[in-house]
Amino acid sequence: LALVADLYPVERRGVPLGVVSAVQEIGSVLGPLFGAVVLSVADWRFIFVVNLVVGLVLAVALRRLAGDRSPPPGRFDWPGAVLLLVTLVAGALVFVRPPPLLRDLTWGAAFVPFAGDGRWLTPVGAVAIVAGALFLARTLTAGRPLVDLRGWAAIARDADLTGALLLAAALSGVILAFATADPRIEVFSDRGLWYLLGAAVAAVAFAFHLRRAEAPIIPTGALSRTPAWGSLAVSFFVGAALIAALIDIPIFARTTVYPDSQLMAALVLVRFLVALPVGAVLGGYLTHRLPAGVVTAIGMACAAVGFVWMSTWHLETLEQGSATLPLVICGFGFGLALAPVNAAVLAATDHEVHGLATATVVVARMVGMLIGISALTTVGLRRYYAEQSDMPVVQDVCDGKSRCKEFTLLLKEAGIAQEHTVFLGAAVCAVIAGVLALVLFRTAATRALDTGTLLRAGG
Repeated sequence: LALVADLYPVERRGVPLGVVSAVQEIGSVLGPLFGAVVLSVADWRFIFVVNLVVGLVLAVALRRLAGDRSPPPGRFDWPGAVLLLVTLVAGALVFVRPPPLLRDLTWGAAFVPFAGDGRWLTPVGAVAIVAGALFLARTLTAGRPLVDLRGWAAIARDADLTGALLLAAALSGVILAFATADPRIEVFSDRGLWYLLGAAVAAVAFAFHLRRAEAPIIPTGALSRTPAWGSLAVSFFVGAALIAALIDIPIFARTTVYPDSQLMAALVLVRFLVALPVGAVLGGYLTHRLPAGVVTAIGMACAAVGFVWMSTWHLETLEQGSATLPLVICGFGFGLALAPVNAAVLAATDHEVHGLATATVVVARMVGMLIGISALTTVGLRRYYAEQSDMPVVQDVCDGKSRCKEFTLLLKEAGIAQEHTVFLGAAVCAVIAGVLALVLFRTAATRALDTGTLLRAGG
């Protein structure tokens, strides 16, 4: 988004501060709803297919916006195109395994393994593997291949793939430390210390790499000022809190009032998401008039109030109109914090790295969402199993039966306790983000930034 904004300066069109942030968050509004619609008509795996198509469309769109830098026209690589098509079709059949084909007496033989029970040890799997190998050979030997793999090595160096992998390894270790725990008995995995040790080694290697690389993924000194790296810390905790709303509000709805409808549960989240772009627009407006730390802290205070309020919900709360208020307050608070966080990083970085700086803020928020959902879910599940351990035996509740309404109600109450724990954890993350913003954004001269500069950041 920062690239597109730089290509098409929007300050000439008189767009108010914060509108770009609001437009970006429309995806947050539509995404969960679209996912719920997909789940109502197809398997959850189909969502990955949709994301693949969307990613390809965005890649083509960005290429067109950035200008066509393709090599001079020449003979189209038809052999490579055919091999790629065969690889994709055969690979899709291996993954999907359409039931009509599996039941067919003729076509079903293509899905019978040569040996063992592996999907790839079948005729259709063999076709996918062979076609993929031939396509790879074609791209490495053709004069003008369909995909220029030979040029990817230079691109990987320019994009600092080594640095990206080291950063990914550091983050993965932290996530695995929580995600591999057994929440019935622990919050932190027995192997968590080893994962954290690996993450620490990768982080040190990443820091060393940034100092030695010719073109590091993050230029040396680009984020050295306090508001610059502080915006990453604030964005991290904003993401950790935000993911709790996006994931656990629909889960709460499924647990209580909509146990049979993913779509209706997602519609509950709309009350939260609709307020988010409204807050983003107002946050952009206030950033010109108040310090960025104050605006961010106000937004995170609203989010924390909303989460604490949600932690008092019970089985019938979502059936009441009053449940809308904490959802709107929480969503509005998150939106309010978007523009000032970006303004802080822009005010503390040079113009040449503005695109990288704002993109790093977004990445920090995504990382916070990943680590936040791992940690908060683990803590929440620990509470769930603790509640279950205090429950009476099902036969005692159901007069000797294996299941009854009374015991189902007890399970739902244990699930609600889990969600309450997650909401309180998210409130803590929101408070931390607000406090960090007040402390770290004190020297950010955000009110001196012109509207065009902020808009080009893309929110």
